Amino acid sequence: MIPHTLFLTNPLSGRKKRATEILERVNSTYAEERGQVWVKEIDFSQLDHILDEAIEAGVQNIYAAGGDGTVNAVGAKLIQKDVNFGVIPTGSGNGYARNIGFSIKTSLAVRQTVDAKAIAVDTASFNEKAFLNIAGVGLGAEVAHAYAHTKKRGLGPYLKSSARSILSYKPETYQLTIDGEKLLLENVLGVEVAIGTQYGYEAKAAPLASITDGLLDIVVIKPFPLIKAPDLISKLFRGHVTKSKHIDFYQGKNIRIERALPGKAQMDGEPFDAPSLIDIHIKEHSLNLLLPNTLTVKKIASL
Repeated sequence: MIPHTLFLTNPLSGRKKRATEILERVNSTYAEERGQVWVKEIDFSQLDHILDEAIEAGVQNIYAAGGDGTVNAVGAKLIQKDVNFGVIPTGSGNGYARNIGFSIKTSLAVRQTVDAKAIAVDTASFNEKAFLNIAGVGLGAEVAHAYAHTKKRGLGPYLKSSARSILSYKPETYQLTIDGEKLLLENVLGVEVAIGTQYGYEAKAAPLASITDGLLDIVVIKPFPLIKAPDLISKLFRGHVTKSKHIDFYQGKNIRIERALPGKAQMDGEPFDAPSLIDIHIKEHSLNLLLPNTLTVKKIASL
């Protein structure tokens, strides 16, 4: 028997008809379990109430259908809850869903939910705000802010936002503390703290990161000549940034980032303004995440 399952859709994410498509796909896929499976549009102002009500009613699986922002909004509220969380990607980058193996094709992603299995994965907090994938300051945050102000979604606008940010962004100095060890970062372009591997669009900022190893991967982006930008971007999308001399990697559980002034930040792709002092902490095995049953044991171990 299919566990009680709720699909929460964000009608503002992706194509305008995507929410209707999900409803139709879920109804056809779960035709014999209509009394066990529901589809509901997200009212973000009532999200706490919706989730509490669903859990109290015995719902065991809750899927967020949307982009990375929707995934964060729903998933963050299910941390350390006795319920399973899953993702139907309908946004543009879909970094989290791509990382865990869900198809960006709606019909296939819905089919993947039928026999999905849950494992306990890590999350983290950014000044006590929960995130599931990647957060940071500097160049990555600048790109997130620029992309948020573009009218069009997709890889092309994302790359244009990235290019403009690379051309205009000025390096900063950060005091980075990793599990009590201090490291002065002078003249760097940015610091990313990753649980998962990628921003989205298969752009793997932290290709060696794992959502189950109890560690945060810290990515420090150093200045590079503009002539090297195409090569660095190519490495980013091929998952080879570990081979770049312009990027340093560290690991830890408790991270402090200090900068001279408050400024831009991003968390799971969502831009916001953050203070000069930022504390990031791992929350080990804190979210019951649903994965496609087609993933091999080896692939799950590498997530």
